[in-house]
Amino acid sequence: MPDAASDRARARRLAYSIAPGVLLAGVAGGIAFPVIPLLGVRVGLPLWFIGTILAANRAGRIVSAPIVGVLTDRWGGRRMVILGLASQVVVMALYLVGVVGGNPGLYFLLARLLHGPASACVFVGAQTLALHAGGPSHGGLAAGMVRAAMSAGMPVGLAVGGLLAAVAGERSLFEAAMAVVGLGAVLAFLTVPDLRAPSEPRPRELAVWKIFSDRRLLVVGLLNFAMFFSAQGVVLTTIVLVVNSRELHLNGLGAQGTAGIAMFWMVLISTATMLLSGRLGDRRRIHAGIAAFGIAITIPGLVAVGLGNSVAVLSIGIALVGLGMGALGPSLLALLATFVAPERRGRAAGALQLCGDVGGVLGPIAGTTLIAGGAATPYFVCAGVLSLVLPVAVWLARLERRAGRTAAGQTSLLNAPTFD
Repeated sequence: MPDAASDRARARRLAYSIAPGVLLAGVAGGIAFPVIPLLGVRVGLPLWFIGTILAANRAGRIVSAPIVGVLTDRWGGRRMVILGLASQVVVMALYLVGVVGGNPGLYFLLARLLHGPASACVFVGAQTLALHAGGPSHGGLAAGMVRAAMSAGMPVGLAVGGLLAAVAGERSLFEAAMAVVGLGAVLAFLTVPDLRAPSEPRPRELAVWKIFSDRRLLVVGLLNFAMFFSAQGVVLTTIVLVVNSRELHLNGLGAQGTAGIAMFWMVLISTATMLLSGRLGDRRRIHAGIAAFGIAITIPGLVAVGLGNSVAVLSIGIALVGLGMGALGPSLLALLATFVAPERRGRAAGALQLCGDVGGVLGPIAGTTLIAGGAATPYFVCAGVLSLVLPVAVWLARLERRAGRTAAGQTSLLNAPTFD
């Protein structure tokens, strides 16, 4: 027991050292994000160009995440996290130059293009470090803390950014974002541990699809894609449109205010659940089972949002979606430690990030297109998508249970008394 408690304390301590830089990177990105479209409209940028600017970072991360995964295996997650945070200081500086020096369209586009690989370095590096920090027994604990930091940063930044834009102006907003991510880089340099596995004797291919030759990893990637497509793609994009079309106003707030509260409610529940689900998965050895539960509980949540004609029903639906996100995120990451050799965890984390980002890109496109058929349509479609992937999540959970029984049987044989 003392050894188990010591291992758990070590995993928690290492996760605490990784999480702050990830959190501050999200906060800085959230501070900067809201002003980009508003400033673009004010200076007369075409709407298609503003959309391109907003999408550039996600597109850049899709391209760079697998490469960052390979580099993480070779150079270590610490270096990638520090490199990513330092690059995001440059990103915020480019935003600032665009505001102060004119020609914001060009500088904003350059900033968003750089933000893609920079954020990939932070996210992939941090998730790989979490897998190393958790070890064989506490991967869920470390994954839950790091994923919670990834989830919480952006909404905090959105709130801070809105306040700064109203009180201090756009220049001060970007200066604050630069200071926040700079602080994250300093903290990462001082505290993030250099955790890594021995390098492979022969470097393997960079091709991300080689990771998916394992059916279990293909399922993990599919589940991550489905959840990002639904929750972080469709829901976050269309919830304000649903609130507006149904005139669901909370305490006199308008559609934007009510939708903002709903999104904050979802992220709050998701973050709290991540911290709990990772630990529960470690204790019961049921990470895949919790992931399947996350998919299952999200389906009625989406249906409730699609049908909800009251703030109460909308709140319940959003809460169920947040609960599903929180159950799924750390569970999928922890499963990578089970399925992938330590020297290839960076590749696996890069592949997981790739699947999530593809879902995050396609979700808003699908949501804004489908909502033309009615406010409920995108939510019913997402519920259908998750219903299709639920059986493979259940298959993964059964595989996990079978492996657990086999391991328990081997342990009991090893510990059985012998008779001479």
